[in-house]
Amino acid sequence: MQIVPEILKKVELAGARLLAVTKYFSPEETRALFPILNYEPVVLALGENRIAQIQEKNIPREKLHFIGNIQSRDISEIAKRCSVVHSLCSVKHAELFSQQTDVPAVFIQINISREKQKSGIDPDHLETFLQKIQEFHLEIQGISAIGAGEFRPDQKRKEFRELVSLRNTYLPGKSISAGTSRDFEIALEEGIEIVRVGQALFSL
Repeated sequence: MQIVPEILKKVELAGARLLAVTKYFSPEETRALFPILNYEPVVLALGENRIAQIQEKNIPREKLHFIGNIQSRDISEIAKRCSVVHSLCSVKHAELFSQQTDVPAVFIQINISREKQKSGIDPDHLETFLQKIQEFHLEIQGISAIGAGEFRPDQKRKEFRELVSLRNTYLPGKSISAGTSRDFEIALEEGIEIVRVGQALFSL
């Protein structure tokens, strides 16, 4: 298994960073990939979404970010094993994270596609949410989103541009974590700083 160098170059030329999504790989495969990914300056960290796999893979905390839906019962383990959480969208979870011994930095997840089945905060409610979690003194690194899975390029550009506008309005100077293997090139064109690429990043 090898990294596709063209993807790394595209991210580098855009001045962005890459979150390598390794959730599709076994613990053995992920441990083999880690030294290679860790060597690449453009790779920010590895992204995982299941606590059981995170426990098995045992990646160094500073190089592991959580990108999945958060369950209250998993918060202590997420905080113990992941340095950054990209999917915070609950005041209750914000409070629980703030109570951990190792408190991760967070991205506020936005439901940018406004799909009922998607988790995340309604874009119109971001300001209120930030006010509600202010008392927990979390390190907020920015906002995040996974938009519509089926899309036209113009729809995807609209999503990314709205994210940029939200960030500039409510969290100026912070970052945006968004994009997938299917739309990361559009994300880079629209100024997204952290793109998440999984299977497209690797060739067998």
